[in-house]
This record gives sequence, C-alpha cells and structure tokens, in this order.
Amino acid sequence: MRVAILGTGLIGASIGMRLRQAAGKSKVEVVGYDRYADVARQAQKLGAVDVVMHTPQHAIEGADLIILATPLLAIRKIMEEIAPVLGPNAIITDTGSTKAAVLRWADELLPAHAGFVGGHPMAGKTQTGPRAADAGLFEKARWIVVPTTRSSERAINGVLWLADTVGAESMFMDAAEHDAYVAAISHMPMIAATAMFDMERSSDAWPELSLLAAGGFRDTTRLTGTDPAMAFDIAVTNREHTVHWLNRYIGALIDMRELLLAPEQEEALFRRIAEASFEYHEFVNGKVGRQQAASPEMDAASIMSFQDFMAGSWLREKLSDIVGNAEERVAENERQKRLRRDV
Repeated sequence: MRVAILGTGLIGASIGMRLRQAAGKSKVEVVGYDRYADVARQAQKLGAVDVVMHTPQHAIEGADLIILATPLLAIRKIMEEIAPVLGPNAIITDTGSTKAAVLRWADELLPAHAGFVGGHPMAGKTQTGPRAADAGLFEKARWIVVPTTRSSERAINGVLWLADTVGAESMFMDAAEHDAYVAAISHMPMIAATAMFDMERSSDAWPELSLLAAGGFRDTTRLTGTDPAMAFDIAVTNREHTVHWLNRYIGALIDMRELLLAPEQEEALFRRIAEASFEYHEFVNGKVGRQQAASPEMDAASIMSFQDFMAGSWLREKLSDIVGNAEERVAENERQKRLRRDV
C-alpha cells in the first residue's frame, strides 16, 4: 500500500511514523511532500517517510491513500494542485481542524470520481514541525470521520483503516456538528487563552506579574502557544461557531462575577465552584460522553453523585461555615443600620 502525506509537520510526520511502524505487517510505503523542502527532509531523517517528493503531483503518483496534513487554509490550494492528476481509485482525506470549509473545497475542486472523506484527529501539541512528532500521538484519541455525499464505502473504510492503524478511535460526525463541537472544546478555549494572556501581558504591571506567574497561569494560557498560522486559519474558517461559544463563555463569566459581587450569594458561589470541581474530576477520571456507566479507568471513589460529594464531612463543615459567616454579616449590617438610625 502506498500512502502519500502532503504536509510533514507535527501531524503529518506523526502519522508517517506510526504507519511506518506498521509497515512490517501491512507493507505500507509512505511518501512525503512539504512546501518547505527542509521540513520534508527532516521528517525523512526522523523516520516519518520513506521517500520525499518535491511536488505534490509527484507525491500522489500511484498513491492508494492521500493525506492532506497541510495548514488549514493551504488545503484548498493543494486540492487545486493535485486535482488534475488524481488517480480514479485514490482515497483522499485531510486532518484539518474545521470541516465545513474543507468539504466545500473538496466538492468544488476535486473530480467527481475522487474518494474524499473528511478527517480530524483530536490530538496535537502547541509545538510544531516534525521534531515534535510522536508515533504515539493518536493513541486512544478520537479520529473524527466526516464523509461527503459522494464518499464511497471503500473510501470510508480506507479512512477507518488509517485511524485504527495509528491507534485512534473513529467517530462519525457531519461537518456542521463537528465544527460546532470543536469550537466549544478547542477553538474557543484557544481564543480565550490568547485574550487572557494578551490582557495580562498588556498590563503595566506585567514585569511583576510575570515574576509571580506559575503553574496555574501557564496551564490556563497554554493554548496561546498554538502555532499562530494554524490559530488564524482555525479562527477564520470557524468564525460563527467560535463566536457562539465565546458569547456563552462571556455569559458564564458574567454569572460568576455577579456571584462574587454579592456577599449574600456566598453559598451559591461555593456550590458553583464545588460542583464544577466535582464534575471536572469525574471528567479527568474517565466520565465522558452520554454514558452514565463508569469506564474501567474510573475507581470506585469517583462513582458518586454531586449530592454524595457535598455530603463529605469537610465540605459540609465548609458550607456550614459559609452560611454561618453570611448570617453573622447580615446581623452585623442590621445592627449598623439601627445604630445609624438611633444617631
């Protein structure tokens, strides 16, 4: 089997490394192309591809599977370049972070016989280039498969084979559903992290703030380090969905601000913080999707309701303290009001 990877950066090189590991079993030959020749040579040196070609047209000659792993906005151009020389049996997929635009380009530019199936591996790093590549990058990750109305069963099976071979778990979605969901869990957090870092970096107090910034700030703003070209491509190809989730996030921040500003709402504030913490720990311990049954990775201690969680002794004591303190403050405020009236 001959696989052509067009774009040998982090994602393309990681795919190539894993495919070449499997080459002994399935006899896979991996051909690489990158618009930057030094990047392609580096990928070859690191073992991601067997051979490097200098044009995308030469790279796809005789390829059974073509993987478009270029930056998102470059996918359109490379489709234009390879369309005239696509073989009638070639399967084409991509790794782009948004899907509606990519499927639209495929419909416009690729010949009718082309077996295109959209794809998006839900894995990555903020580091870029083949030096950051990792054959295990996709292990247990979701690989979103987005067929078009023209995708043949053979083409879909080819992409399922790719996902399985690199260790990922396939998941079918349509383009609009995909773009809405990844805007929530990937694109909006990236924009929010960038805005937070930019806000703090722009402060006159940044020299002092940067000295104090530790793990919490670095973790929260990590996605600011996303390759700027990739971040821009994502932003402009998924504007509406990303703005939708930004607006929802802004609403959630406003809700938290209102709770912070209202001393009489301290119990509600604590419950909001505690519930989010509980659900977060459930999530990182394996509770994902709509299935309520525990996954094998979840230990017995994590299988509880939020009510059980709040019934824990230290949390019960904390909540009691909060309520008691709030009542004392209300009583003190009333006493001060009476004193002012007496005066």
